[in-house]
Amino acid sequence: MLTAVDVDIELVHTEPQARAAVDVLAAIWMRGPGDEPLKPELALAFAHSGNYVVLVRKDGEVVGAAMGFRGADREGPYLHSHIAGVVPQCQGANIGFMLKQHQRAWAIDAGLQRVVWTFDPLVGRNAYFNVVKLGAFLTRYYVNFYGAMTDGINSGDETDRCLATWRLGSPAAVTAAAGSFAPADLAAARARGAVEVLSRDADGAPQITSTDAALRLIQVPEDIVVLRQTQPALAQAWRRAMRDALTDAFAGGLEVIGVSRDLWYVVGEPAA
Repeated sequence: MLTAVDVDIELVHTEPQARAAVDVLAAIWMRGPGDEPLKPELALAFAHSGNYVVLVRKDGEVVGAAMGFRGADREGPYLHSHIAGVVPQCQGANIGFMLKQHQRAWAIDAGLQRVVWTFDPLVGRNAYFNVVKLGAFLTRYYVNFYGAMTDGINSGDETDRCLATWRLGSPAAVTAAAGSFAPADLAAARARGAVEVLSRDADGAPQITSTDAALRLIQVPEDIVVLRQTQPALAQAWRRAMRDALTDAFAGGLEVIGVSRDLWYVVGEPAA
């Protein structure tokens, strides 16, 4: 179970609130002055037109924000969660979880059944949060989705992204919202015939194996952010290997249905 943290999450309605949201997101994503992730007037326009824009305050201080907008596809309407974050000094305090649950409640109240967002599948801690802590599934892969980015997190790498699909009424989402989490059991997956298609060798390099198995295991590098800075060629090798492993799985109708504590993806038939 998660420990409650005393924070206030407020919907943005005014220009000062919109500016505060943009300022904190720029700090979280390590952008310099004048290089905001979006303009405050755009954040306010999104809020004014019935989209999701919020500030998170702890002890009166802004410590996080999120912004999402409505979309639609052949499965129906959804909320696209474009950007969200909590300042580093408050990370690990369950504030991110509370923010996403607030977003889930807002979407349900708005009559939406899904929230989707993109993230870097090489960042294992984010994958664990999305799949285990929230009950989302990884359903699609986009190659170099945003093109080149110059923030302090993505610089020097292609911006491949996975689509996290949060089916808000699914058993996984409902259970996670209640504070009960189930990391993937690798031993059980292997007993069911799961095949390792991507893993680290003794030197930390990716090794990939082709398979048509319906249950697969994919290992995530230990810390891709550090790897980009210290061994960029190795980081690129991981990018290409993860791209190959996941695009092949998604093309076969599979999804990432679990993540283990030691950051392996379990890939299989779509869950309910």
